[in-house]
Amino acid sequence: MQRFKSWAEIDPTEAEEKLMQMAMAGEFCNCGPESQTPPEPADWSSLPADRHIRADVLRFFLRGGCESSQVTEVGVMLTGALISGELDLADCEILGNMLLHNCCFQHGIDASRCNALKDFRLHACKLPFLDAAGLKVGGQLGCDGAEFQNKGGTALNLQDAEIGQTLFLRSVKIFGAADLNGLKTGGALECNGAEFQNRGRTALNLQDAEIGQGFFFRDQVTVQGSIDLTTAHCGDLVDDPDCWPDSGHLILDGFTYRRIAGSTDARTRLNWLARGDHWEGEFYPQPYKQLAKVLHEMGHEADAKEVRISLAQKLARNARAERIWFTGTEFEFLRVLLPLPIIWFWHMALNFLTDYGYRPGKSLAALVFLWAVAIYPAHKAWKEGSFAPNSGPMLTSPEWQHLARDSDNPSKEWSSTVPGKDWETFNRYAYAADLVVPIIDLGQTDAWAPSTERGWWGYHLWWLRWVFTTMGWIVTALGAAALTGIIRRE
Repeated sequence: MQRFKSWAEIDPTEAEEKLMQMAMAGEFCNCGPESQTPPEPADWSSLPADRHIRADVLRFFLRGGCESSQVTEVGVMLTGALISGELDLADCEILGNMLLHNCCFQHGIDASRCNALKDFRLHACKLPFLDAAGLKVGGQLGCDGAEFQNKGGTALNLQDAEIGQTLFLRSVKIFGAADLNGLKTGGALECNGAEFQNRGRTALNLQDAEIGQGFFFRDQVTVQGSIDLTTAHCGDLVDDPDCWPDSGHLILDGFTYRRIAGSTDARTRLNWLARGDHWEGEFYPQPYKQLAKVLHEMGHEADAKEVRISLAQKLARNARAERIWFTGTEFEFLRVLLPLPIIWFWHMALNFLTDYGYRPGKSLAALVFLWAVAIYPAHKAWKEGSFAPNSGPMLTSPEWQHLARDSDNPSKEWSSTVPGKDWETFNRYAYAADLVVPIIDLGQTDAWAPSTERGWWGYHLWWLRWVFTTMGWIVTALGAAALTGIIRRE
């Protein structure tokens, strides 16, 4: 590399001479047709003089030139050039803009720890890589339409870079890794229509990135490889959920955002979370909590509730799986396996009756259903004469003994024809309510009890009443706990 200090040291090509004149005038230097990037030459040692600019000469002007060829405050603006050699800007300070459009580079750009006070742009350029770890840009960093070709290596390195405004990666093509770990932008990160190609490896690394404004990820973004958003943060998430890679190729753990400008439908977003809530067999609940929080703050409470319910279901499923796949001694396996039926029943009850505490109204519907089911056996047992007064003195009285021997339905006659007719009148609806709803007492179960000896319905109702009462207690208790927030998971 040659470090030119004056124009006199340079034996310029035709294109370099033109670049000097345009840089001093503060105008664009056009070395080729507008908006056309020249194809990569077959032989870099033999380039057309009207398009050939050496990287060392370009560096000379980016650093301000010299007294006899002073670059204006606008900076260097170049389009359509073939740039040979490696552009070394490591630890340099660029006072003006660096606006390179439709240029083709022989080698990559090393801009490590470079301090560009204004805009740094590689619009529609072709180059092997941009190594800009620790880069500081006062304005925008624009790589719209650029193509980076470094398969198997790092094509775009912006580790710990600080961009004062927006980082543009619209329609960019990156063949190799895009490492944006620790990136900080005062503006947005725009990846609309981008193509990230690093199959079998991390294609886009945004760990710990802080994007001050929106993160744009839509318009048919293509990803082959993984995206890591661990502990990244942005303002608005403006995305198309279909653009994200499939499950196993997306990490969302710790990713936070203030609001969503894309789809807020719960089903769509849950499918998105399912792609990035697991990594190497471990489940991460944080993405669900983050999404529920944002949807709630945006006013989409129904969708936020769906996300919370889904998280509760996944946590329960994960808890059961950890016990099922416990890897220890035989004794330890049996010890953790025994509680599984209880755990499974508890999770199913929470899910079915209250949606893990988020829909307590479901328990009321279940209670009404139990009551309706209990009415039928109570009615059939009464009709077949399988009820008796729930009183010892009554059952041993001569009147009852006479009816029990001679009548097909002694209970019905007892309550209507004998002197004891002021006994509680049987009502199948009230009896079913007494069985199922533990917080009310209509006197039916105190007055009447099914008999196990007079008929099929009476025999089975004798045992079913314990089932109805137990289930009623469970449904009521879970409903009350959900209503008071005891089992709700915020």
